[in-house]
Amino acid sequence: MPAVSVIIPAYNREDFIERAVRSALSQTFPDMEVIVVDDGSSDGTARKIAALARSDERVRYLRHEENRGAQAARNSGIRAAMGDCIAFLDSDNEWLPHKLERQMALFDNCGERLGVVFAGYREISHDQSDQWEYIPRIKGEVYRAILEQSCIEMNTIVVRRDVIERAGLCDERIRAFQEWDLCIRLARCSEFDCVPEALVRYHRHSSPTISGDSARSAWGYADVVAAHREEILRLCGARTLSRHYLRVGHLFMLAGAVSRARRFFLLAVEAAPFNMTAPMLYGISLLGSRGYGRVRAWKRSLLPPRESSTVSVKRI
Repeated sequence: MPAVSVIIPAYNREDFIERAVRSALSQTFPDMEVIVVDDGSSDGTARKIAALARSDERVRYLRHEENRGAQAARNSGIRAAMGDCIAFLDSDNEWLPHKLERQMALFDNCGERLGVVFAGYREISHDQSDQWEYIPRIKGEVYRAILEQSCIEMNTIVVRRDVIERAGLCDERIRAFQEWDLCIRLARCSEFDCVPEALVRYHRHSSPTISGDSARSAWGYADVVAAHREEILRLCGARTLSRHYLRVGHLFMLAGAVSRARRFFLLAVEAAPFNMTAPMLYGISLLGSRGYGRVRAWKRSLLPPRESSTVSVKRI
């Protein structure tokens, strides 16, 4: 039985899948299986995976006959996994060689409450000209911190199998920000620890992704807030709930869905009437998506980058 099952969902990723799988197989912690779930690909993804499986017996191939989405693919992988721990890797990203070794060492020296170990990552633009490092700084009881903001990257997570079974598998109804929803539920029943290093390379590219679809991102963010609204309000307060509604409204503005954006800006006002940002953004939205974008760009040009309370961001 392997110590770790690595789950890689893939859909039409023939250009990237080999890099992702080889980065898992090249880990300095070799006690693993790599489960690639082909989510109904119509390109050469299956052929690439078959070649990898022939070269390394740790690679297992599962296939959905129809495209069901990344969450369904991850759930199929989890159900098929034999490892004591589950790790996630997207088919267009890659791990540094010592990622699992650093993380599994923390499980070896932990108490029973530790259920998840995550890490930082480096985000790389498609032409490699721009790179950012995200280094996490939270650990222990992180439930409130994760309700406040989505601050953990799915590709960095290693979770004990019994913990994810207790928290529940990936929610296939969530349209985007699924990793945030999963981390909220995991944090509800276990402690987190982290390796404060960038152990994952997160690649930005021109191929279709959920994160590049502002409307889907908006709906997904709204899904997560709706699912955990009462706990956000109880533990984090009305101002945090208002800030989440503002984020949804902003994403809808980026998608050009102005009327939906205004609805969420108004929800932000109702949640926290003294949050002056909410009525201000509602007023700016009356300028339309183009005017909104111009005002936001002007505002960003006047302010230095902000560093969040849970992650350090550094340009490389």
